Amino acid sequence: MKKVIVTIGREFGSGGREIGLKLSEKLGIPFYDKELILHTAEKTNLEESIIEKYDEQHSFPAFSSSNIFDIYQMPMSDRIYIAQADVIRDIAAKESCIIVGRCADFILDENPDVFKVFITAPMKDKVERKRHILEGKKDSEIENHIAKIDKKRAKYYTYYTDRTWGKASTYNLCIDSSILGIDGTVELIAKAIEMR
Repeated sequence: MKKVIVTIGREFGSGGREIGLKLSEKLGIPFYDKELILHTAEKTNLEESIIEKYDEQHSFPAFSSSNIFDIYQMPMSDRIYIAQADVIRDIAAKESCIIVGRCADFILDENPDVFKVFITAPMKDKVERKRHILEGKKDSEIENHIAKIDKKRAKYYTYYTDRTWGKASTYNLCIDSSILGIDGTVELIAKAIEMR
């Protein structure tokens, strides 16, 4: 099989992580999501808890041209983004893989083996999917939680890429996971990769 690198952008509650895991099993290639935190911690010698705190988040001020070459003068979120981008490039250079989030589609934009996917779903389906981890919360509270996380992801993505998160022209395939369900979405992505 030729080299395949799949990046998955996803709305919170759309099933993006589950789709990535099942696609990983189907294609027989490694899956990276939270695993990137461990790899970044190893690369930077920072505690995993610090990487996790800034994972897919940014803080101001952005680093300026006067301190761009002094990584220790940058905000922690920028230092972690740069280190994580290096980890993503290293992984993609070595093997076929699936990478969830963390601007991987942008970081690997020039890589000819990349297939960029974005997963969305209607709010009612996202609420249903997240109800089990937010037990005791009203649907309106779950909706607010989902919206808050998606807003953070969108800000992070725009901050580091200067692109619009979830915009169709940024990806090779955008899909509403509620149409075919998780397994059907996995099949569709696998078929699209095969036909590419």
